[in-house]
Amino acid sequence: MLYLDAFSKVLPVLSLFALGALFRRIGFLQPATIQEIKKLIVNVTLPAVLFLAFAAVTLEAGHLAVAALVFAVCTLVLVVGRFLHKPAGTDSAYLPPLLTGFEAGMMGYAIFSAVYGAEAVFNFAVIDLGQVVFVFFILVPFVQRLGSGAVSFRQTVRGFLTTPVILSIVGGILFSRLGLMPVLTASPLTNALFNTLGLLGAVTTPLIGIVIGYEVNLQRRNLSASLRSVGVRLAIWVVLGLLFNALVVNRIFPGDRMLQAAVMTMFVLPPPFVIPLFMRNATPEDQRYVVNTLSLATLVTLVAFTLVSVIFPPI
Repeated sequence: MLYLDAFSKVLPVLSLFALGALFRRIGFLQPATIQEIKKLIVNVTLPAVLFLAFAAVTLEAGHLAVAALVFAVCTLVLVVGRFLHKPAGTDSAYLPPLLTGFEAGMMGYAIFSAVYGAEAVFNFAVIDLGQVVFVFFILVPFVQRLGSGAVSFRQTVRGFLTTPVILSIVGGILFSRLGLMPVLTASPLTNALFNTLGLLGAVTTPLIGIVIGYEVNLQRRNLSASLRSVGVRLAIWVVLGLLFNALVVNRIFPGDRMLQAAVMTMFVLPPPFVIPLFMRNATPEDQRYVVNTLSLATLVTLVAFTLVSVIFPPI
């Protein structure tokens, strides 16, 4: 009964994925439209969710410690990934970046909030804070260097600081620290602005679900290497997730089941979907391997997250 209840929570997300796949098959939406929807999510609806999440709670020193340790663990796996080509069944130079980092923005927030509710999103955002810094400052430059397209540190910092997701997190933290939320929500006029942000944030999950379902695209060639790579990735992060909860979360925030659920949700997510965007001069074989790995990892996440929601049932 517990598994059935958890599955019923995930089922709406699965249905959205199926709807997205149907839209692709019947040509209801065009690829250009999907790109515009992704732009809307990344620049408007997801920042609205994150701003409200951080503005409504107080960010403690322990949260920053958790985020910093997530960054450190992601970096460690990237380094270790260079020695895992044999078990992963590939000699592709893109294996290490595919073993670390997570697609939180275009998948994690959608499935986490669908099961645990918008009020619990802050827990997931704390974990995301550490990995998103890793993606910007470590993972993306690493992938760019593989194609001899490295960018300067100044450009990396500028890109990080001008990203809507980061700006919304910083803005939410400032609102919380300055105590502005109680003051502004007390006025009907300014409270209407926050209600507008809430309406925008509410469409994030359905839009993301449709986009992911539309873009999952398995190519038949070289599937075995991608499948083994996903297996290695999942094994690494499930073990690390259990250790992270036991040694870090339980010590800093004893008994915080929602934060533990956020850790495990993050750690079963697929690699960042932006990786192919920075693969300059990659061979067709490497491109196929990366696309297949991302697609397979997305499908595996759906099963893994259902199990996470059983182990950490919604309150």
